[in-house]
Amino acid sequence: MHINNADLNTLHWLCDIPTAPYHEHVVVAALRDWHQRHNRSRHIRWHCDPAGNIHLDYRYGRSKFRLLVLEAHLDHPAFVVTSTGPDGLVRAIFRGGVKPECFAGASVLLWNSLASYATLEAFTRIPARVVDITPATKLQPLRAVLRTDGTHIRTGTIGTWHLPDAATHHNLFTARACDDLAGVAACLCVLDRLIQRRIPARVRVLLTRAEEAGFAGAIAAAHRGWIPKNCAVIGLETSRTTAQARLGHGPVIRVGDRTSVFDPDLTGFISSTAADLAAVMPEFKFQRALMDGGTCDTTAFSALGYQAGAVCLALGNYHNMAESASGQNLAAVPSAGPMIASETIDVRDFAGEVELLTALCRAFPRYRPGSTTLRKKLLHMHDRTQKKLLYS
Repeated sequence: MHINNADLNTLHWLCDIPTAPYHEHVVVAALRDWHQRHNRSRHIRWHCDPAGNIHLDYRYGRSKFRLLVLEAHLDHPAFVVTSTGPDGLVRAIFRGGVKPECFAGASVLLWNSLASYATLEAFTRIPARVVDITPATKLQPLRAVLRTDGTHIRTGTIGTWHLPDAATHHNLFTARACDDLAGVAACLCVLDRLIQRRIPARVRVLLTRAEEAGFAGAIAAAHRGWIPKNCAVIGLETSRTTAQARLGHGPVIRVGDRTSVFDPDLTGFISSTAADLAAVMPEFKFQRALMDGGTCDTTAFSALGYQAGAVCLALGNYHNMAESASGQNLAAVPSAGPMIASETIDVRDFAGEVELLTALCRAFPRYRPGSTTLRKKLLHMHDRTQKKLLYS
């Protein structure tokens, strides 16, 4: 499926921005700039809740539409500098699920800046190398010692793996962080479509903090009731490829993760909407799978009483941990050490996800829990061909 230039530019732009659990301020500043441009603030209400999650509200048409929430997270596993020394050694913490053995021989980029985010050029990128780590415990994140060239690094500086800016090689997209900035990018593309097409809907994009540190922002939003209990939540993720969910085969309707299975009614609605879209758009394809490579925010929303489902993109090099396969062109994937590489998605899958989410926003006002296409099909079959035989 072809991706248009505007969507590809949004994907490239967002996936280049440094971010870390509890340190998402650079992305938030970029999103604030996006919201103010092209008259978007007239159509989308911006709200930042007390935990720092961003709520972007779109409403057009009837005021009594049920609210659909599209949720993605703003962070990615990364370093944050805690102290510096005169010998060029920098101490940092690292939050996010990366195996300790992957740090050996890995190189890092420290995003040093005295100013808030304006453009990526505002940062001085300081190269560093991991020289030692102390693995994480239940109470402490992983701690790392990095060697730099002696440049002064301010405390709080974000460190990412030393990988190049986002690039597209044929259909393979590579970036320092697809998880979950690609999900955030998809949400922005959908909001622009809703505005341009004046689609009647009531949609909130919820962008949460610190998913990689145990779903902190999502738990706060659900527990504090910052999204209404009667809404439906569709979590957006990039999730490790599997034999059933591969790059280039379309967005994945995620029926569950490692911890839980998601709401069957909402999952059925997502599936039937995808099937309807495929019927009128032959180039659109989708996958459906249990993505059990990890646990995501959707499990948190489900556990805290929300009707929740999920859509994801198949991801190569999950959390930058280099893989030998997954359908990606390994020659096109940059590395930052023996076991660290750029994350990868297929831009056709991203384009399909944007189309699917737009269709879901359009169809959601007609959705009624318990009246899925499957239920209607079963009852129709029962009435037409079974009842007479059963009760005769």
